This record gives sequence, C-alpha cells and structure tokens, in this order.
Amino acid sequence: MKYRKLIGKYFAHKSNSNAQIALALVAGLAAGAVISVLFAPDSGAGTRGKIASGAKNLRYGFQDKYNLLKEKVFGVEAIEEDIVEHEVPHFKHKVTKKTKSDIKEILEHAHENGQVQEGQG
Repeated sequence: MKYRKLIGKYFAHKSNSNAQIALALVAGLAAGAVISVLFAPDSGAGTRGKIASGAKNLRYGFQDKYNLLKEKVFGVEAIEEDIVEHEVPHFKHKVTKKTKSDIKEILEHAHENGQVQEGQG
C-alpha cells in the first residue's frame, strides 16, 4: 500500500519543462540505440562499423542543420568561407597522401619488372 502512495506522489509532481522532457527523450533513445547495437547478432567489427557510421551520419546531420542556420543568418558567403577554411586542407592532405602512395606503388612495380635498378629509384 505504501508503494502506491509513493508512486502516486512521484507521478503527481509533474514538470512542465520542455527541456527536461526533451533530455529524457534523447537519453532514452540513446540508451535504446546502444543496447540494441550491443545485443545485435553481428561481429565486433560489424558492430563498431555500425556505431561509426551512425556517429558519422549524426555528425553530417548536425552539420547540415548548422549550415542551413548559418546560411539564413549570414548568407551563402559565410558557408563558402567555412568550407574553404575547413574542408580544403583535409582534401589537400588526402590527395597528397594518395599521390605519394601511387608513386611508391609505381616504383615498386618498376623494381619488380627490372625497369629500375636499386641505385636509381
């Protein structure tokens, strides 16, 4: 009988704060997602891949919302400057890395075929 009174008192004290409701909803969704991924019948690598892709998708979703808001507030020029500032160096590094690996691969292939002597390449 005492439990009913305690439960009744707990539910009688309702909060009208939308922030608390949203926080509880997000926490519940996050806990459910983590539990469902951890108990899925996938291998460890598959599970880690799902978590990584989910985090990446979440990041891109937030980034898209941020860019839309930024576009409405500051205009398209601000987004273009942001892309040049943050994304171009990332791709520049990727392209340079890819080119170096391609050159090494070509040299290894030339060494294997006897087209380049040891002292030359």
